[in-house]
Amino acid sequence: MTTIDTSKDNDTKVASPDAIIENLGGCGRFQIRMSIVVHLIKTIICFSFMGMIIISAAPPWWCTDGATGNDVKTCTVHENNTAVQYCQSKSCVNGNNSKCQNFGFESSLNTIVNEFNLVCDRDYIPSIINSIQISGVLVGNIVAGQIADLFGRKPPFFTSIVILIGFNLFGFFSTSWQMFAIARFFTGVGGGFFLTTQYCLLSEFTLAKWRVWIVGFPSWPIQSCLFSLLAWLIHDWRYIQLMTALMGIPCFLAWCVIPESFRWYIAHDKPEKAEVIVRAVAKFNRRTEFDIDKMLRKPDTKEDKKYTFLDLFKSKEMVKVTFLLAANWVALGLVSYGIAFGIQSLSGNIYFNLFLFGLTEIPSKAIALWLQNRFGRRFTSILCFSTVAIGGSVVGIVQTSDVPNKDELTNAFALVSNMGIATAWGSVQTMTIEIYPTVIRNIGFGTLSVTGRIGAIVGPQLVYLNTYIPGLLYYACATISIICVVGILFLPETMDRNLKDRIKQEFDLENAVIHDIVKNNNEDKESPEINIKEPTRPKTKDSRKHLDVTDRKKTIPYSVSSKTETTHM
Repeated sequence: MTTIDTSKDNDTKVASPDAIIENLGGCGRFQIRMSIVVHLIKTIICFSFMGMIIISAAPPWWCTDGATGNDVKTCTVHENNTAVQYCQSKSCVNGNNSKCQNFGFESSLNTIVNEFNLVCDRDYIPSIINSIQISGVLVGNIVAGQIADLFGRKPPFFTSIVILIGFNLFGFFSTSWQMFAIARFFTGVGGGFFLTTQYCLLSEFTLAKWRVWIVGFPSWPIQSCLFSLLAWLIHDWRYIQLMTALMGIPCFLAWCVIPESFRWYIAHDKPEKAEVIVRAVAKFNRRTEFDIDKMLRKPDTKEDKKYTFLDLFKSKEMVKVTFLLAANWVALGLVSYGIAFGIQSLSGNIYFNLFLFGLTEIPSKAIALWLQNRFGRRFTSILCFSTVAIGGSVVGIVQTSDVPNKDELTNAFALVSNMGIATAWGSVQTMTIEIYPTVIRNIGFGTLSVTGRIGAIVGPQLVYLNTYIPGLLYYACATISIICVVGILFLPETMDRNLKDRIKQEFDLENAVIHDIVKNNNEDKESPEINIKEPTRPKTKDSRKHLDVTDRKKTIPYSVSSKTETTHM
């Protein structure tokens, strides 16, 4: 990696990727089109995941032993002019107090529960299948994170579409719950591939001020509302999967619209390939007045290092950041999936409840976009987790107490908790993307997504246990949210900071604090920290570690990681 002294030769400046994006129009036609396409593709991931809330739900059921038919109307017979009820709702024993052998289900909801009789001593299986799918997401996060940083963002992104189409079809033809569980595991893998790469791919084409919009745009709740409507019309678990698979086919057309990340090419010393993409973006944005050849220059020394999971733990401070972020991701997974699958046990119509939960997320996410750009990622995350803690505590107390309007209070404050956690996804994901440099961004994002899936695996199990221990799910949600609020206080604020592209030095949390101090002092020209004369030092590789603020302003690396290093052409 080379360093060019601009005081000697202003004609040989090498621009940072952020400077290139700004000269390409910042948030231009290309970025808008790409964001729209990626969020549209996310529809099949949303349908695949939210589908399990309906697919694994238990319709109203009863034991039909002794009945003349499989309808609840046939369960009442008259003996000696006395009505005898044979079919008891959700009872695992028949009228003779022996184990029930036959079950009837309400026809308004056709799911795997009535298809494979997953009730009584088999009632744990739906929650197990939900956890199996999330385990697949976990595997997808690990694999896609490594692939995306070694071979680029585009291959795992489109591989996810192939997997989702194939295994939604496989699930459609399932003849047993075991076969269906296998289908859901690989559906989870496909979803993990997509979720690990989508935001990194989009963020690497946008500037800091627009990053919260592409990450926090409420596409998921909008798609969730649409799904609840379509699922209500379909009423069948098999055709929900078929619909999802067919929706994925047009997504392959996006191959011509979504390029590889030019930042990834730059970070891996492939400027000639980055130039092709930059020229294409410039042409589409109608911004061709700048000289690309001057902005992209092949480095004098080439770095062939392959980064791995271990690079997330290279220093004490990097370990600290990774573990603090991991706690947030565990909370995101546990609370989100716990509350989402808890919709099945709420009072009222499951389709309407799912629609209502999605609908309320839309304005909360929109407010979060403003909060992130106005007050920062940390403040927004703290506010969101505090909301979850309050809502979860209230629901836990209500479920463990004998209070009036119990169902209404449970639904209302579960909705509040859901709004909080849905909003927290955007700020935590944005913070994660902005903390890690390009060379390990997908590895970091993928690794933390894995921790989120660990929490998500636990979520459905807490839903199942909540039927036996009321309040357990929501007390757990409140507790982990409080832990996150404390942990976030020790994370750096990343608002208005350009993305880093390489690991140039040891990651240090204090650098983030120094960055904010320098930014404030830079506004005061009389500040002694800014007006330091450049010392004469031997320009060795080691000496670059000790550059002060002025040094960093006067040298422009090939890849730039902070705003003070950005060159505006």
